[in-house]
Amino acid sequence: MRVAIATPEFLPNWGGIGTYVTLLAKELPDDIEVHVITLKRGDGPIETPETKDILDKIEVHYLGSAEDFFLYNNQFQFNMLAKFKALKAQHRFDLLHANHAQMPDLFLRFLDPDTPSLTTVHTTIDSQRMGTRRSRMPLRKLERSEKMTYLMLPMLRALERCYFSKCHHAIFVSEFIRRLYSKIYPMPADWRIVHNGVDTYMFRPRPMDECARRYPQLEGRDVILFSGRMIALKGIDMAIRSFSLIHKETDAIMVFAGAGKMEPWKEMLEQLGVPEDRYLFLGGVPYLEMPYLYSMASAFMLPSYSESFPMTVLEAMSCQVPVIATDVGGIPEMIDSNRNGLLVQPGNPKNLSAALLKVLGDRKFGARLASNARAKACEELSASKMASSTAEMYRRVLEGRE
Repeated sequence: MRVAIATPEFLPNWGGIGTYVTLLAKELPDDIEVHVITLKRGDGPIETPETKDILDKIEVHYLGSAEDFFLYNNQFQFNMLAKFKALKAQHRFDLLHANHAQMPDLFLRFLDPDTPSLTTVHTTIDSQRMGTRRSRMPLRKLERSEKMTYLMLPMLRALERCYFSKCHHAIFVSEFIRRLYSKIYPMPADWRIVHNGVDTYMFRPRPMDECARRYPQLEGRDVILFSGRMIALKGIDMAIRSFSLIHKETDAIMVFAGAGKMEPWKEMLEQLGVPEDRYLFLGGVPYLEMPYLYSMASAFMLPSYSESFPMTVLEAMSCQVPVIATDVGGIPEMIDSNRNGLLVQPGNPKNLSAALLKVLGDRKFGARLASNARAKACEELSASKMASSTAEMYRRVLEGRE
């Protein structure tokens, strides 16, 4: 079986879909010949033992390059239209696997309907906009992709409706996304829920001396970690407000790891009186370095206003870190509160700060949450399990065509 996975995001990863495709490419069974159709970012993948294992197993086709978080989607859609037919003829793909909300095969659905296709629905336009709206951040302070989603919302909704009108086979990454989809669009004839998975070997607790060599500025400190794109939807304002309530009660440092504009968030920290030596913005951290950063954290927080099934929570759980996240979207399908993490009300900094103090103040409690989180990641939410279920879906789609 030859499968083409279309995604403008791949190595080096900059978002959840890029991570998802990387893990699929690594874990899919050997009887599936994997081709990744993508855009090149910068100089492309940096070769390491981990990336070499993936790149040796698959074939990558670059249809241009990308430098931002929004316009590259549109560029990729046109490149797919112009170049996919020739790639398909050359490599004889049996199946095209696309990822939404990027709609990479938008035009192909109408102009090349003969190619069997499967779509993984990671989110919807309304889910993204809902999270940004709940943050109540003014438009001028939003990151570019959030501004563009807001300004182009009617057109994006119309395109999404057209896109899903041709969706006959779908994977939903959470029950939450499936329910949200079903309220807006007719359900595809063939679908299943396949939760995102994590590489539990890569994302495992690392020795502290190895971590300290990479992040010496964090050695010996309690670290409260946020990881994700620096956008309003992720609840960064809540992370900051909650930390401002407790920074005098703890010696912890708040660490932000993620690509995007930092200035609005630094300004908020300053306005709330948090000293400069109590927070650190690392910017985008290479994917292969993240296990060491997670392992330095005393607590991981993701106070998002909307989520589907976030990879960062999975990664933190797999690294055996206590996780505090908001009770939104697909997160309750990952976290059993007070068992393998803590769920808090979205938009409530007092709730979040109390949960942070509980984890930092009761180390046995935090260690129990972390141990249970690692167990759940290994037993139920591994990348190998995700890939196995996805391969079964590939076979179902092709059997239905015979």
